[in-house]
Amino acid sequence: MSETLLYGLILYDLIEGRQYIGGPAINIALHMAFNKEKPTLVSCIGDDDLGKQAATLLRKHNVAMDFVNTSKTYATGTVPVFLDQHGNPTFEIIKPVAYDFIDLSDQQMQKLSSKKFEILYFGTVVQRSVTSATTLEKILNSVSYSSVFFDINLRKGHFTKEVIEYSLNFTNIFKLNDSELQWISKVFELGTQDEQRIINWVFRQFPVRIVLLTRGEKGASVFTPDERTDIDGIKVEVKDTVGSGDAFSAGFIMEYTKSRNLLLAAQKGNELGAYVAARSGAVPEIEENNTQRQGKEREL
Repeated sequence: MSETLLYGLILYDLIEGRQYIGGPAINIALHMAFNKEKPTLVSCIGDDDLGKQAATLLRKHNVAMDFVNTSKTYATGTVPVFLDQHGNPTFEIIKPVAYDFIDLSDQQMQKLSSKKFEILYFGTVVQRSVTSATTLEKILNSVSYSSVFFDINLRKGHFTKEVIEYSLNFTNIFKLNDSELQWISKVFELGTQDEQRIINWVFRQFPVRIVLLTRGEKGASVFTPDERTDIDGIKVEVKDTVGSGDAFSAGFIMEYTKSRNLLLAAQKGNELGAYVAARSGAVPEIEENNTQRQGKEREL
């Protein structure tokens, strides 16, 4: 079983009056846990009810808490989510919150550095604060990993050109959606909207060797420096798309680290992304698992 290191957010999405665990890193960790994987999660929660709920949920599903610290000062992250008629979300990302202050002790860093990871995963929002960005920098420069998976996850007002450029300088696998690709062209003043030209520029400028371009219901495209492959979407009745991109990442990482089959990994990502889009919340396995358990209890 390959090791995956997930660095990022633990928060709660507030959708239509309900609380759902959220944040790319914890979403992926939980998807992996439901598939019997054991990822390593690095983050920070608040010393509050939501933080305790998150910790209980992680332990329940065998996600280790060794590198998830607790802030006595800042609350667990929350994100009010507003859905349009197609289930597409608009986010109100609160700050500052606990995940802005991820700070590992020397002992924790030594423990991380003693392991060998296949994939190191992170995004942009976790780098919006100096503390969490500095901790990521330490990990990038001291922990052993084979590949960096940068899931750009752009949220307006929560990223800078400098953060994107810094991240891409470490990146081997770059995931983004079609609108984020246009942001790359805009931020770096490339003067083009042509997908292939933008992606060719990424390959020339950075150590990226795989680009995963997601297109929602239209599927995804997989690019290498020499090839492009389009993968058809999976039609579902969309409930909401919150977390579907994270599900794609989870499905891709699990298959790719196992088989190294790039196209099969993207297909697995598509399948898990569609599964999430057809249900409420970023990790619907939690609700379904609870329902199945309650059903078994009633049978007894």
